[in-house]
Amino acid sequence: MNFQAGDLVTLKDYPGAPLAIVVSAECVPMFNRIQIQFVDSSRPEMVAAPQWKVVSRNENRPEDR
Repeated sequence: MNFQAGDLVTLKDYPGAPLAIVVSAECVPMFNRIQIQFVDSSRPEMVAAPQWKVVSRNENRPEDR
């Protein structure tokens, strides 16, 4: 899993799942969690990283420059 802040994600194995934006991926190495915020929500939440897949990468990723 290679999540970075700004990536657009959705739930795996759940067709039509809502989209969310990765706010922080700092907890992936230690707790396997990412902080996301749903597009229509005003509050971020922590979720299990393996349950999510990247739909669109952040265009400002260092490896894409």
